Amino acid sequence: MRYKSYIILILRKLKAAVIDLAPIIAVVVFFQSVVIRQPFPQIGEVIFGFVFVVIGLMLFVEGLEIALFPIGETMAYALAKKGSLLWLMIFAFALGFSTTVAEPALIAVTKEASIISSGAGLIENSQKTMDLYAL
Repeated sequence: MRYKSYIILILRKLKAAVIDLAPIIAVVVFFQSVVIRQPFPQIGEVIFGFVFVVIGLMLFVEGLEIALFPIGETMAYALAKKGSLLWLMIFAFALGFSTTVAEPALIAVTKEASIISSGAGLIENSQKTMDLYAL
């Protein structure tokens, strides 16, 4: 009985990850099939990769909910109790900025975009230039 509840919980979290990714998938599918009008290359690998992304996102969000969200919430309440709007705003900015900079998906997208841009001749095809545009 207990395992069944864990399986249901995991399936709910996987469903939430798929729903979170749905807008991104819709945009990619739309541009690939309507704008570019080409089939997906290596569709099996794309689907396999999508499964990994869903599982990874589920585990990532679960880790955030277990570890980081409670710490951030506690710190925010403590800063609010302290009564300093300045420190609360600095904390919120630092947290948002560092989260954006550390986001691995954004880093991967910028690296891929620099490779595609250099291949298309939009930027110089050198490692220095691609590193500059990948930041």
